[in-house]
Amino acid sequence: MSQPTHIRQINGSMRGALVDYVRPYPEQIQFSLNQMNGSSTWAWSLWRAPEGANLLADIPFSEEYMQCAGTADALALEVRRIEADGTPHQYAIGKPGGDRTGEPTEVIHYDDGRHSTTVYPHEVFTADEAAVVFYTYFLTDDVSQPYELRDLHLSWPKPQSDAGTS
Repeated sequence: MSQPTHIRQINGSMRGALVDYVRPYPEQIQFSLNQMNGSSTWAWSLWRAPEGANLLADIPFSEEYMQCAGTADALALEVRRIEADGTPHQYAIGKPGGDRTGEPTEVIHYDDGRHSTTVYPHEVFTADEAAVVFYTYFLTDDVSQPYELRDLHLSWPKPQSDAGTS
């Protein structure tokens, strides 16, 4: 049992310290992801708590995190990080060697089908596959090789199309 260093969030609202009281961290992450059914548990996020944070008193949010949505059989993974120039970027995570030609085709439904995201086939993970990526993030605060990142170009407001303008 160790001092918690990370925060996990379920379904975008329930936050708490990720603990190793019942099982070691890699197994706890894997267990949590395998509970995802797209209905009662459909999203899971992880981020490092600030240095010295008392997680019994406060559960702070972070601008940098890893998250997934879907079911244990089909999860879409994303990582958000602040780049060296201070700009936030959100990336879809994919397995190596995937084909990114054309538009993404794999639809991942979550929150009882109320929401979905569309990714490329190599960006669909099982819970066990995702657990490896999450545990590496837990250890390093980054997505390691051989996984690939695809910038989702999320910005607000959304860029306007040039169509119909002169």
